[in-house]
Amino acid sequence: MTRRILVTLTLLALTGALSAGLLHAQGSAEEERPPYRIDLYPGWNLISFPGDPVDTAIESVMGSDSQVDIILAYQDQQWGAAVRKTDGGWRTTSDLTTMSGSRGYWVHALAKDAIEVTLSPNTARPSIQTTGGWNLMSIWDADQRPPGTEVDAVEYLREITWRAAYTFDAAADLWVKRLPQPGETLETGRGYWVWVVVPGCICP
Repeated sequence: MTRRILVTLTLLALTGALSAGLLHAQGSAEEERPPYRIDLYPGWNLISFPGDPVDTAIESVMGSDSQVDIILAYQDQQWGAAVRKTDGGWRTTSDLTTMSGSRGYWVHALAKDAIEVTLSPNTARPSIQTTGGWNLMSIWDADQRPPGTEVDAVEYLREITWRAAYTFDAAADLWVKRLPQPGETLETGRGYWVWVVVPGCICP
């Protein structure tokens, strides 16, 4: 009986050690996820993230040495702005103190730069509410594929009634228009102005 108890206790201890080791390995894998990189060009860039940053604070997303000096967002027919101060901090209006994967952003860069941010491993898409008229939207991507990856426009926006979507290609300095018809694509890493006929929701 004593031997059986000792064996059982040994197996329990071993199981606990293995579980702790697996949890540590999983945590390390999440911590070591490579940052998501979006290249910025001098002037205005229309961007979005395919998921939420691990740390959503603007200070963390942009970093202390970023060339970005202005960030704009538009939601529920309201503008939000964040402007970098001379001390490196940010002066904000509205609720624009954080950046998420469910909104599109205008980002102004003083010089060529890049945003490198670690995204959350939680890739479940949130509910993205839309209003009638113009919406500044993101391209959420559960696989968090690199910027420029094409997504079927009709499929991505299938839950809302829309008429047109525009993004701004900062590298080429031109607007790109997409229509709700077969063959049209949107791209990860970009933000889009989408004209929506009636309020709706892009739901999980």
